Amino acid sequence: MNGLDYRMRRILNPGTGRSLVIAIDHGYALGPIAGIVDIGKTIRELDATGKVDAWLLTGGVFRYAFDPTGNPGVILRISGGATIAGPDITREGVVSSVNEGLALAADAVAVSAFIGSQYEHETLLGLARTAEECHRWNMPLLGVIGLGKEVGEKKHDAQFIALGARVAAEHGADMVKTYYTEKDFEKVVSGCPVPVLIAGGPKCDTDIDTLEMIYGALQGGARGIVMGRNIWQSPHPAQLLDAAWHLIHADFTVKEAAQLLSDSINS
Repeated sequence: MNGLDYRMRRILNPGTGRSLVIAIDHGYALGPIAGIVDIGKTIRELDATGKVDAWLLTGGVFRYAFDPTGNPGVILRISGGATIAGPDITREGVVSSVNEGLALAADAVAVSAFIGSQYEHETLLGLARTAEECHRWNMPLLGVIGLGKEVGEKKHDAQFIALGARVAAEHGADMVKTYYTEKDFEKVVSGCPVPVLIAGGPKCDTDIDTLEMIYGALQGGARGIVMGRNIWQSPHPAQLLDAAWHLIHADFTVKEAAQLLSDSINS
């Protein structure tokens, strides 16, 4: 087993080939939003479930707020440089390095590419250059697909989402985080030669909606989730996390996961 394979096994459970990744990197662009205002508390509460395979987080949070009791995988976000207050949140660049990931003992790094935005070219170059550096050190790269506001309405278009996933893999990503499409999601997965994990996207209306999205993605071939606000903005984040774990790693149906969620909330 080489270093790349070893690190990938820290992200994707070797028993199921799937992963439950909790994203807590939102503050790099959105600041202290609901659910991660006290980010250390959020980490502790979700970590206590023992059901997080890996965390997607920034270097700042890793250094000052990340203290898990176990030994989960870590994906270090190394792109950024734009916020919701600025002129264009898609104007990201690579703000850190693979070397920092190695120094922090991360198992993978993550870089965004914004397909269909005016900064598509720059962000894809950042992804490709990071991939070259990652592969020199056998460090996996998660390509995080974002959409420019010019094409935001295509978030549910399987053909367009398939384009972004394939492009990320072609530029060197070892895993891809992208949006779930209720229709034809299997085409997104079949067109991408590396594992596809779904983002949560905007907050779902209910926890059952979140479970249905995860289940649909898994049925379409996704290898798991990289999800944030749909877990930690839930009224019952730890219980929802447990239910999601059972969808991903125990092949629960939505009905079974929903019953587990209800039982755990009411117990």
